[in-house]
This record gives sequence, structure tokens and C-alpha cells, in this order.
Amino acid sequence: MRTESVSRFIGFCLLIALFSTIDTMQAQALFQGLNHPINSRGWGMGSAVCGLTNDGAGILSNPGTLSSAPPSLQVSYTSFVLDIYSTTGFAIMNAPVKGRCAVIVHYLDYGSFTERNREGEDTGNFCVNDLNMGIAYGTNIRQKLSAGASVSFIHSNLNLLSANAILGSIGVLYYDSNSTLAVGFSYRNFGSIVSGYNTEDEPLPTTFIIGVSKHLAHLPMILAIDAYRVYKDEYVARIGGEFLFQDRFFLRWGTSTRRFQINAQQTFKDFLAGSSAGIGVKLNKFHFDIAFVSLGNIGTISSVSISQHL
Repeated sequence: MRTESVSRFIGFCLLIALFSTIDTMQAQALFQGLNHPINSRGWGMGSAVCGLTNDGAGILSNPGTLSSAPPSLQVSYTSFVLDIYSTTGFAIMNAPVKGRCAVIVHYLDYGSFTERNREGEDTGNFCVNDLNMGIAYGTNIRQKLSAGASVSFIHSNLNLLSANAILGSIGVLYYDSNSTLAVGFSYRNFGSIVSGYNTEDEPLPTTFIIGVSKHLAHLPMILAIDAYRVYKDEYVARIGGEFLFQDRFFLRWGTSTRRFQINAQQTFKDFLAGSSAGIGVKLNKFHFDIAFVSLGNIGTISSVSISQHL
């Protein structure tokens, strides 16, 4: 009854996994939004956020960065190709005990699909979406060392079918404020699928990430690099930068080695595939950020974030 519609949905999921320079999806169709950057700063810096400090860009990639993020409220909207969009909101607060805690809600909408039966007859439209609700906690365990953990409940809806999972992530961050060197390690998205679309076990996008960032000594820029393994013999590196102008204006760029999997670089648009750019403005406690990620001739991902530091 739903053969063609399910195939189209899985095809769209794999398209996003290939073209948006996100973490490994391991060819699974569930929970495609787990590894998206949480805000426009992350998108603009090529998703290299495991070692980023000073805001919430890295709290999903590495909960250990949470203790370095100021209390804040943020809402982000991201538009993908094929009418796919996501909305993310989070709040970072001082924890009742030492450290910081966060509440995160992420909604990913894949749009409307036409359902057909085995004879090819149109049986109506339906929507596909994922909802991710999580909490995180991070604290300093030593002067330069922080640790954090997060847990999320994820619900995926595909017409009359649904899937649910409870996933966790853990991470640590070493940050030296004098040298501005930050090194992050995280193990992401481990846990259990409570119920899947079918009786077969779906693989989870579990991955280990290493991230490094540093404010360069002779250039007003923060440089960030993430590395992780996609499959047994395939590794991906992401690199991003953020130019700072009087701590009020920010220009961002990013790219990934995955860009070479996206295209043959035959046109100028294809040459830029997998690359990102963004800008940010800080007015007192108010922040506005926007970012774009090129997918070559496929299209563009765009993201807008608005935040208020408390």
C-alpha cells in the first residue's frame, strides 16, 4: 500500500545524508536530523563545532561544551532542498548544582508526499516528520576540563507508521583560556530504538568525534576542525573559521572533505558544493546569525538564528 511513498521518503533521506555535509547516517532512514548543527553559527562554520566554545553551537555535537556557553535562549530555522525544513529551539540555564543545563527541541519536516498503492493509484497525501526533545548537562570537573552528557527522546512519523528511540551523548572539553586552545571529544547517539518502522533493527548513527578550535594569535579568527569516521575505511574532516570584528560582527566559512563525494566539480556551483558561509551581528545581548551551505547544482541550505543572552 505504501511501497512507492516509503521508497521516496528513504530516497530523500539518503539525499540529505549525502549532500548536507552532516555526520554519518550509515544508510539508515531513521532520525535524519540528529547530526544537523543546532544553529546558524554551526552551519556557517562547516559543522565543525565539537570544540567550539562561547555559545550553544556545539552542545549537541559535544555536551562537554555546555559549561562554556552563556545562559541564553535561541530559535533557529533551516531550509533544505525539496521543501524540507527544520526548527530548533533551546534554552541554556545555570544548573541548580555546579554547571549548566539545557533544554533542546528540534523539529524536522520532510514535507508532503503522495501515497500510492501497488497498482499506482493515488490514495492521498501524508506528512513525514521527526521530533527530538532532549536535555543536557555540562560542568567543569577541573580548571581546564569540562564534561557533559545529554539524553533525547526522538519520535519519527511516517504516515501511519512511527518510530521512537532514546539516545544519549557524552563529551569532554579541554579549554585553555590563555592560549584559547580547545580540544573536544564526544561519543554521540548511542542508545536504543524503542520501536521501529518495522520488526528489523535499524542501525543508529552512533559516531565518535574529535574537534579542535583556537583563536589564532596573528589573525582575528577562530579556526575549528572536526574529524570522525563514517565507515570502517572512510574518514571525514570538517573545517571552519570565524572572523571577529570588535566582537560585534562575524564572518564565517566552512567546508568538508565530503564535498568531494558530492560532485565532479565540473561547474563553478559544483566546485563550491559542500562549502558554507555566514554572518553574525551582536547587539548587546541580542544575536542575529545567518548561514548558507552550497549543494552545488542541487540547491542551497539556508539557516537563520536569533538568540538572546540572559
